[in-house]
Amino acid sequence: MRQTGVPVRSLRQLLSSIQSRPKAHLAVAFVVVSNHFGAVALAAGPAVLEIASPAQAICGPDAGCATRAVGTSRSTLSLPAGTAQCADSGPSAACDMDSPAVTAGTSSTPVGLSVCEAVDGKPVAATPASCAGELLSPDAQAASPVVGDRPIVAPSVPQVTLGSRLPDKITLSAGDQAVRAGKPVVLTAAANASVTGTDRAIEIFDITTGRLAGACAQGSQCSVAYTATSGVHEFGAFVTTPAATVPGSSVSLPSNHVSVGWLDSTITADRTAVGPGQPVTITVTSTFDVRPSGRWLEIYDLTAGARITYCSRGTVCTTTVRQPSDGVHQIVGYVTGKPEAVSTPINVTWLRVHLTASSIGSNTAGWVHLKATTNADLTDTGWVLGIYDQRGHLVDHVCRTGTTCSVQSWVEGSATPAYTAVVGALPAPPPRSTLIGKVVGAVTDSVAPSLVDVQARSGAVEPAHLLWGVDSCKAFTGDPTGELFSATVAKIGTPEFWGRYLTDTVCPGISSAEVALAARHHMGILPIYNEYNCSNVSYYDTGHAYAVEAADAARRIGIPRGIVLVIDIEPPGAACPGAVDVDGAFIEGWYDGVKAAGYVPGYYGNGTAGSEFASAWCASVSKRPAIAADSELWSFQPSLLGDFNKPTAPGYSPYDTGCTGNMEIWQYVLSAGSVPDVDQDEALSTAPLWYPS
Repeated sequence: MRQTGVPVRSLRQLLSSIQSRPKAHLAVAFVVVSNHFGAVALAAGPAVLEIASPAQAICGPDAGCATRAVGTSRSTLSLPAGTAQCADSGPSAACDMDSPAVTAGTSSTPVGLSVCEAVDGKPVAATPASCAGELLSPDAQAASPVVGDRPIVAPSVPQVTLGSRLPDKITLSAGDQAVRAGKPVVLTAAANASVTGTDRAIEIFDITTGRLAGACAQGSQCSVAYTATSGVHEFGAFVTTPAATVPGSSVSLPSNHVSVGWLDSTITADRTAVGPGQPVTITVTSTFDVRPSGRWLEIYDLTAGARITYCSRGTVCTTTVRQPSDGVHQIVGYVTGKPEAVSTPINVTWLRVHLTASSIGSNTAGWVHLKATTNADLTDTGWVLGIYDQRGHLVDHVCRTGTTCSVQSWVEGSATPAYTAVVGALPAPPPRSTLIGKVVGAVTDSVAPSLVDVQARSGAVEPAHLLWGVDSCKAFTGDPTGELFSATVAKIGTPEFWGRYLTDTVCPGISSAEVALAARHHMGILPIYNEYNCSNVSYYDTGHAYAVEAADAARRIGIPRGIVLVIDIEPPGAACPGAVDVDGAFIEGWYDGVKAAGYVPGYYGNGTAGSEFASAWCASVSKRPAIAADSELWSFQPSLLGDFNKPTAPGYSPYDTGCTGNMEIWQYVLSAGSVPDVDQDEALSTAPLWYPS
């Protein structure tokens, strides 16, 4: 059996939810099909699900007509330009009769039978047909006395002079009236007398293509398996002198004709990648007209698990689909009935583009690394992907293939750049047949083009850059020993952020005066929690209880949701011997408690792979990957030695835990009682710090 692109059983499972719905109305129509198919009882099928067309009645044959408004999350349908609504069909479905080319099939010996032996002196064409001696039943109806419109003429030579009695009746039957493309059907011709000992043979022809399907030189029954790829084939059998073409009526006894349909479906789309809300015209086909056999030709969205629309007649069904949001939809053509047929699926993508920008350096100068990603391969779609800066200038070049586009941009100055990724088409080049065209062309060759017919656009993205800051136990303003903020600015530089504690423990908690000073200087605050026994860093309940206390303190201070709250996990040693037992459960407890309160979980610890903290971290993110994606890491390793300040800060290079995580902050040197008494840090600008206003 030829395999279709989608297993039919899988599609049946998808359809079962539709077909099992209670039916408001069950209209049963009895359609008398041609003598090749017999009488077929047609139970009307279900209405279209999850698809609505603006102010259009959805009239499934098993339901009353109901007008639905288009929901913002649903596809919308429309008739392709120049087409008309197909009668008794789904919404915005246009149908047509496009008779596919019917090609000759191939013959084979029926399973379990053997090839009919040749007879010396009887020039019968070699075929894989099988013969038998069973005679046509005496009460079988006589064959039709015509072949098409031609009357049968008896042989001019008296039959008695030919030896054995010749058959005067022959019938033809088919094992199936419709099968999937590529599946064989057994054709059997039976006569009321044997052709053994005569100059006649039983031959079966594909009348539609003229192909000799099978020939038997002896016996009264001739069987052959015939396989075709598409369309309806008409067959006839003959008692005739051996012939390679359909015999004339004057020298043959014809049978009735039978028809067999080989069923297949195909699907095409005029475009496979467009922007949200843009139209895609989808066309599905059947290898024969679905109306006479009571079938439907459907367009089915496997991704949504719902039929888009259907046609109750014709060999072609088409509609235009719009999706309001981005996404990839796998769509098939489906011919209902037994047997059913499913096309190879196609993917239609409503485009999305995402942009990332990073620069591990200061925000005044350096290279910005940009990467745009789409949800479809743009190769051969006609679309290109470009990245533009805030002035509308293309960065480097456009990308014509693949799903990603990576470029670099050099920036300098105090202004923070912003970038946008765009999917669209390159503008047509200006004609150069005139002098002005040549001048314009020469100018545009040196200027990066703006894309036209834009399909998708990312949001504006500012590159992540490096922030310099400090953290301290003391308050940076209002401390009895002196003003730490002004001393830090004078000695080592103006911090862009400051790490301070949420609650009063060994160190005082953040004061309202500090919040006000940070707001005046547009300085970020990195909130830290350490109100606990630094040896008590095991078990889920412990981590969760600390998180609840930290979130309560953050709310009292006025820290808004979405800001990172960092748990201080010190290294094991004389001060914190129990820190050697930090475990993944503790990390999970902190994560769940902080996340539930609407803040971002953060962890201060030894980022060195294999350390106690790193091992606990890796165990937790292996179990729950979301912790890595939704948390921030602050490593105090490597801890450098030296006399650093803002201008001489090292390049950003914290140790990594060895597993996934957002390493956003690095404490690169401790104060060790220096003046000013602050630790120095670097952070990526993507870290969710608090900037009071």
